[in-house]
Amino acid sequence: MNLNKLKKPIAYSLQLIAIVALLIPLVSCGKKDISPESHISQEEDVAYYTCGMHPSVKVSPEEYDKGSVSCPICNMALVPVYKEGEAAEEEAYYGCGMEGSEHVFQIKVAKKDMKCPICGMPLKKLSDEEADKLKGVASKVKIKGKEAALAGVATEKARKWHLYKKIRTVGKIAYDPELAIAEDEFVSALRTLEKAEGGSIPEISERARSLVKSSERKLKLLGLGAGQIDELRDTREVHTGLILPDDKMWVYGNVYEYELNWVKVGGKVEVMASSFPGEALPGVISSVNPVLDPKTRSVTFRVEIENPGLKLKPEMYVDLVIQSMYAGPGGERMVLAIPKDAVLDTGVRKIVWVDKENGEYEGRIVEVGPLADTIVDGVEKSFYPILRGIAEGERVVTRANFLIDSQSQISGVVAASYGGALGAEEKKAQPAHQH
Repeated sequence: MNLNKLKKPIAYSLQLIAIVALLIPLVSCGKKDISPESHISQEEDVAYYTCGMHPSVKVSPEEYDKGSVSCPICNMALVPVYKEGEAAEEEAYYGCGMEGSEHVFQIKVAKKDMKCPICGMPLKKLSDEEADKLKGVASKVKIKGKEAALAGVATEKARKWHLYKKIRTVGKIAYDPELAIAEDEFVSALRTLEKAEGGSIPEISERARSLVKSSERKLKLLGLGAGQIDELRDTREVHTGLILPDDKMWVYGNVYEYELNWVKVGGKVEVMASSFPGEALPGVISSVNPVLDPKTRSVTFRVEIENPGLKLKPEMYVDLVIQSMYAGPGGERMVLAIPKDAVLDTGVRKIVWVDKENGEYEGRIVEVGPLADTIVDGVEKSFYPILRGIAEGERVVTRANFLIDSQSQISGVVAASYGGALGAEEKKAQPAHQH
């Protein structure tokens, strides 16, 4: 065997081994100093990496390890979004498909042919996402106790209150010759009809009935209520207080469109005239105009008040205070309500963050009634009556809920679908920015 021929391959092999040995430390220095065990653990916990300013950016753990550690939009460092713990295998959500938390149930052992106890529809197994949507859950987020304390998160229980609303507006003692004339025409038409019905010519009776209907319609257009028209039909007495001082006077006031829910016939009103400081006359709302003023977006209402000594004169300006109690859909006076500060109003929907304990917060889509007031510990505070979305006794976030909502857009479970309080619906509705 030729020894010179064997020496060359051996020499090449030794050189190759030496080069590889030199390169191994250099390659190792380019990687993160993480043990295999901790690296695997981190990969299992992290769902993806995102940017605090651009939540739409999602980078997988594999891409992150390859060097994609900055936001491609603003170059900020990406932050991890960790996976949520899975629900127990023996428990699952079932629902009937109707929206509302009362139609969704978490059941450990499912039975065949189960039906919803609320509406009687058959129950079906739901995914977590389907259950959240039916329950009105917009987003979820977990915040550690220390972080919540630093953010100043405060909560309050949803409970039942007596709610009311005070509306302050200005009015004027009525001077309305047109309405007085219309009332006189109605009374005359009624008397004509009585005479015609006693005659023998049907055409005259029919014409008289038509005249009464026409006069009644004119009174309604001028703002008289059904009760006032019936009173006029019975008494046949025109309200002279519409043109001259009388024992009873009418006051005309105006409220804006959004306040109409609080103005009811029979509601109590306080009337105060600058000519008589410190004196408040009680009045009652007798009618509400059926037509809205398109220019001011307001509605005229009438208040009937006593006028002792005939001191109130037509065209005199007065201040009005309407106090109306809120009643629920069923007429109940004690209604479930939450503080005004607990509600995030996006213009399209309203979100309330509910403290689910153990650092978990759940954003709910809620339906609320008109903003009202009540007395809490001697202080007047504003509350929203809850029509749907919150149960009595649940703790709602009343402070730092904007911060929780911002966090949900980064790390929320359902936020991927809803995008926090400011969801896709609102973003589409926003006009383009112009200069």
